[in-house]
Amino acid sequence: MEQLAAISAPAPTHGQRETAAIERKAQEFEALMLAELLKPMFESAKAPALFGGDRPEQSIFGAMLQEKYAEAMAERGGIGIADQVKAALIDLQARAQYGEGQIS
Repeated sequence: MEQLAAISAPAPTHGQRETAAIERKAQEFEALMLAELLKPMFESAKAPALFGGDRPEQSIFGAMLQEKYAEAMAERGGIGIADQVKAALIDLQARAQYGEGQIS
């Protein structure tokens, strides 16, 4: 009987606003992950003395640049993390909306 209920349950629908919010959060998460992956590269690259060397300002600028690179990479499709997070968030939202046992 549960299988019949799962088949006859209406398909989960998401408004444009909800879908856009889910996509934005998934993209932000991917940018965060990409920033963490870029961190060792930025830590190992030292600026030449001509451009300020290893002064504190350089590390602050490097962290901001790393964050912006990660955001740009995520906006252009990233490495697929956002797609997986988006699917998981939609599934969680559907389970919350229609109940745990009805969505398979």
